[in-house]
Amino acid sequence: MTSSVSQKIRARLIRSYVQPQLSLDEERRQWEDAVCDDVIAEGCSEKPEMIAGTRCLWLMPDNPQPDDILLYAHGGGLVTGAIETHRVFCSQIAVALNRTVLMVGYRRLPEHHTSAPRDDFLAVYSHLIAKDAKSDRIAFAGDSSGATVILSALHRLHETGTALPYAAVSLSGAFDTSLSGESFQSRADVDPVLSPESLIDWQKHFIGRIDLADPVISPLFAEFHCLPPVLLLAGDHELWLSDSVRLAERLKAKGINASLSVYPDMWHVWPMWPELPETVEAFVEIDRFLTRTRQLV
Repeated sequence: MTSSVSQKIRARLIRSYVQPQLSLDEERRQWEDAVCDDVIAEGCSEKPEMIAGTRCLWLMPDNPQPDDILLYAHGGGLVTGAIETHRVFCSQIAVALNRTVLMVGYRRLPEHHTSAPRDDFLAVYSHLIAKDAKSDRIAFAGDSSGATVILSALHRLHETGTALPYAAVSLSGAFDTSLSGESFQSRADVDPVLSPESLIDWQKHFIGRIDLADPVISPLFAEFHCLPPVLLLAGDHELWLSDSVRLAERLKAKGINASLSVYPDMWHVWPMWPELPETVEAFVEIDRFLTRTRQLV
C-alpha cells in the first residue's frame, strides 16, 4: 500500500511541461540555482577532484565500508543535471548505504559528442583502476539517463575486454531515447512528474545527430553478452517503466543476473525524496543487493 507520506508529496508535485521560451542554458541554470543552497546529508563529507580531466565529487560517510566505491552518473536526460543538482541526493545514498560515492560530472549534450557522457565515465573508472582500485570493489550506479551512461559504459567495457565492476544499480533508468515503450501511453495519465510532451520535446537534442535507437544513447538495444549482476528499480507510475521492464527481460534472456523491482504508485526517481518510506525501502534493497553481490565476487 502506498504510504500516506507519498500521497502528500504526490499532491505537491508539478508535472514537467514544454517551456519554449527557455534556452537549454537557462533550463540548466534554473535547476542548479534551485538547489545551490541545499546541505548534504548529516554524517557525510565531500571533496571535489578533477579525475581524468573530468569534474568529480567524492561523498564520504563517516565510517564507510573500506575499499567500496559507488561510481555514480547523474540524471538529466544527458543534457541537464550536474554534480550540483545531485550532490545532496548522492550524499543521502552514501550515508544510507555506508559507501563512498564518486559522482562523475560528465560532459553534456548537445554541445559535445554523443558518446561524451559514457567516455568521461569510463575515463574516471579507468583512472581508478590505474591507481590500484580493484574492479571487484567498484559498483556502477545512476538515475534516469545516468543509468543509460552506466549501461553504455558496461557495454563498452565488455567490447574492449576491460575488467567489469562487480555490480550495477539503475534508478528509474531511461534506456530508450526513441520512446518506444508501451508505458509512454499506459502511464501517460498517472505519471505526476513527467509528461509525454516534455520527453518528445527533449528528443530534439538528438534528432539529426544520431539514430535515437543507437546503443550509445539507448542501451536497451545494445547486444549484451556478459555483465555483472544488475539491479533495476522503477516506479509503477512512471513513463519510463517499460525501459526497465524490457531491459530486465533482454538481460535475463542473455543469461545475465538481472533483478527488477517495480515500486507501486511511485514516480520517476522517487528516492530523491528522502522522507518517503519507499525511499528507505529502496535504499535497503540496494544495500542488500550490493552486499550480497560483493560477497560472491
